[in-house]
Amino acid sequence: MTADKLIRRDEIIEITALKKTKVIELISKGKLIKPIYIDGFQEALYSFNELQDWIQEQKNKRECDELEEDK
Repeated sequence: MTADKLIRRDEIIEITALKKTKVIELISKGKLIKPIYIDGFQEALYSFNELQDWIQEQKNKRECDELEEDK
């Protein structure tokens, strides 16, 4: 895995192609990555590596669903 970096919510939207309201909903329900709050910085940040892991989890779910459908 690459060195981690902190990204903003707008970057999550760009990387995932999800709409802003869906990203906010998933984060608030704990179904996406958790925000990181840094003292003196108003905007929440997020781990790029955690986002990549979340994307991989979604791909794995898809593969499991496809295997279930083949049965």
